Amino acid sequence: MPLTIAIKKKIDRRINKGKTFLVQLVNEHRFLVRGDTIDCLVDLDRRTCSCGKYDILKIPCRHAIKAGLTVGRAPSSLTDFMYTTSNWRTAYEETINPTGVPEDSWVVPDTIRNASVLAPESRRGAGRRRKRRYETVEDKLRLSQGAQEKKRRRCSRCGEENHNRATCDRAI
Repeated sequence: MPLTIAIKKKIDRRINKGKTFLVQLVNEHRFLVRGDTIDCLVDLDRRTCSCGKYDILKIPCRHAIKAGLTVGRAPSSLTDFMYTTSNWRTAYEETINPTGVPEDSWVVPDTIRNASVLAPESRRGAGRRRKRRYETVEDKLRLSQGAQEKKRRRCSRCGEENHNRATCDRAI
């Protein structure tokens, strides 16, 4: 059964990665595959591997591919049916045609036509809001030129310059 192109490429990469693995037969369908970092137990009948990749994706991992090749099973026979081209063709065989009828001649029930659709309720995110406007080059130039003339700060308690209310040492 032919597989999709993306799955074929993935299997080819996994074949290359598993070339150096050693396979030991445990029983008819189970194998111990000694890999580069871990040793995995592969069951070709159940389509499982102790690394977990084969169980989740249903695409044979490099351990399962190496075990299958040692007993003469093609990697495509170890792959799940959902990755075959025939399965994808049947899923997308029915066409969806655009409606050739103008919008004003559509038959829409009154309940749907009169229904008011409101926006979903949402909460504002925590924290300070992000600045919406970014500074342009002109703004940056204007700010850098204006930085030469510093604005004098005044104390709100006594009215003098060079300190603020928190550091004011004048008596009230």
